[in-house]
Amino acid sequence: GDNQMLPQQVVKVLFKLVNAVQSGDADAIDQYKRCDSRYLIPSLKSILSGDNAEECRATNKETMMDLATLLAAYRHRAARLLVGVAAQIQGAVSEGVAMQKAWNDALIQMARVSRAHAMYLLLENFATSLDDERQSKPGSQLGPKEIEVMTDLARLFGLYWLEREIGDFLEDGYLSSEQANMVRSGVLTMLDKIRPNAVALVDARDFSDFRLKSALGRYDGNVYPEIMKTAKKDPLNQTEPGPGYAEHLKRLIVGGVGAYTGTQSRL
Repeated sequence: GDNQMLPQQVVKVLFKLVNAVQSGDADAIDQYKRCDSRYLIPSLKSILSGDNAEECRATNKETMMDLATLLAAYRHRAARLLVGVAAQIQGAVSEGVAMQKAWNDALIQMARVSRAHAMYLLLENFATSLDDERQSKPGSQLGPKEIEVMTDLARLFGLYWLEREIGDFLEDGYLSSEQANMVRSGVLTMLDKIRPNAVALVDARDFSDFRLKSALGRYDGNVYPEIMKTAKKDPLNQTEPGPGYAEHLKRLIVGGVGAYTGTQSRL
């Protein structure tokens, strides 16, 4: 139920912003400038004006990996999908389709819009938090080295999901095929850069072995002896041979009941 209702509620609110931008209602737009959805305003103005001049400005892999470049791409994707679903509903209604049916027919697209909106906010919050840490604002807890590693994670997050959903960015020409290749190359670059810190990043969460309850996730790395120790605790391994052997397996293995005698045609 939540997966159906929440995207609809998100899109209902965002539709009001689309209407405000489309009608040029300055007062209504100003109200949205105090909301998280304010980031959509520049892209909506560009798309709804018919100009639609937005395109990715990255000229090489380094600029493609910049957080500002990634945020601009996510912003454009969210705005374009939002305008698209609004146009879909308006078009259906203008053709005589009942509003309720037109709305229901757009539910899948609404889920895409809601997801795109959420993905932008996640990346923006990640980047904004790191900026606050760099400026040593009250409550800052990270040093320069930690900020550098977390910035790499933010870049990987943006690049990874951009690559996974690359079609959203290619279908209107916002990204070129060359830039799409830069994204894929950027993901590999960030993986190589983060890999030396991967174990430390996981350990930073300070999950105890008791909470993990995983032989493979042991803090000391003593994996294989722990797997054997864990296996010996299993009730099925408390007797030799295990339970059920005499009742079921022995007669098949020793008695030969299960011996293969060849197939017989039923024709």
